[in-house]
Amino acid sequence: MGRLKDAGKIYQTAIGIYKSAVGIEHQSYATAVHNLALVERLEGNSDEAIRLFSEALDIRRKLNGNEHVDVAITMHNLGSALRDTGDLERAKDLQEKALLILRRRVGTEHIVTAACMNALGLTLKRAENYAEAVEMYLKALGVQERWRDVGLKHEDCIATLHNLAECYDQMGKKQQADSVRETIMSLVGGEDSYGSS
Repeated sequence: MGRLKDAGKIYQTAIGIYKSAVGIEHQSYATAVHNLALVERLEGNSDEAIRLFSEALDIRRKLNGNEHVDVAITMHNLGSALRDTGDLERAKDLQEKALLILRRRVGTEHIVTAACMNALGLTLKRAENYAEAVEMYLKALGVQERWRDVGLKHEDCIATLHNLAECYDQMGKKQQADSVRETIMSLVGGEDSYGSS
């Protein structure tokens, strides 16, 4: 957690510098606010993350319009923070809108689109919409596996596989869950590596 605290301090300093140098209606200021929100979310400060993501989203919409990739990424992250607080309807709405923007702006085969699909899958799983969650996870995996520089062993892909296995468990599909876990174990180096965190 020490590195997160350091990162948070750096982003707070950057926010102060950008605010005085270029004002709050600037890309650099919005990016620093967005990044501080990421840190706050990782530290478990969901309410502060939501406030910061909302601020960054407002600025990015004003500067770039509603269809910009940066707007979609902030919406996706705001949705994840809302999911953390249990506001699943708003989370789902924002993540679905973000996914539509990303599909239009960067395409369905982009790794950022896959990350948004995985996040939406988590929200759907939390809302107990398991079949829709599985669909999102499988779409995300399809994209992740096709990226040559990422590959199946990439941590995002393994995280999506883990989420898929958990979803199958919730659905009572033990055989599919076990099959996905076997894939994970083969990727991370065996049974002892999986679940040891």
